[in-house]
Amino acid sequence: MAGEENGSAENNGYASWDDVYLQYDFGEPREIHSINLYRNGYANALNTFKRIKIEVFSNEDFSDANVLFGTADVEETAATKLAAQTINLTTPVTARYVRIWQKGHCIQNTNSSWKGYSNVVGLRGIEVIAKLKDGETLPDAQETRNIALGKLPYVYGLAPTNIAAISDGKQDDNYAVHNSTGERWLQFEYKNRYRIHEVSSRAPIRWSA
Repeated sequence: MAGEENGSAENNGYASWDDVYLQYDFGEPREIHSINLYRNGYANALNTFKRIKIEVFSNEDFSDANVLFGTADVEETAATKLAAQTINLTTPVTARYVRIWQKGHCIQNTNSSWKGYSNVVGLRGIEVIAKLKDGETLPDAQETRNIALGKLPYVYGLAPTNIAAISDGKQDDNYAVHNSTGERWLQFEYKNRYRIHEVSSRAPIRWSA
């Protein structure tokens, strides 16, 4: 993050910052059918993701660039919050590289009138869906489970009230409350090694100061 996140796109430097991009090289051209972008989110705010552009190409000199989306702002709503932005291609395209551009975001609080600009680009996941090649197979299905279920975490800071609710596997009003100020964290000890596929922290876990 460069500059202060505040309501002035001029004074915090946002207006003069360049667009930035992530680029993937698949090693060879692939037949692309869709792209999914999963972005960051805030509990009490909605984002407008600024100047999104998605383009693909196969020549290293970028001479055959093909823009699949944008340049356009993508506005988050309560209904689309944390949902993927999906670009479904009516006609698949063949490309080796994909570039995903953005120029930060504008955040608007939902519990106040505050809003501000930032150059931060927060992505939780990127999926590029392509046709299987000849001889290529889908990965074997793997059984996964919640290894934190029912385990009490070690706590840095004051012990939360109702600590067992943190890992009871339920999303209801029976939540834990952590009242420490400053730095605090939870730690789970598994005693064995596991291949971890996903780590989730879901509301209504509430941390207050």
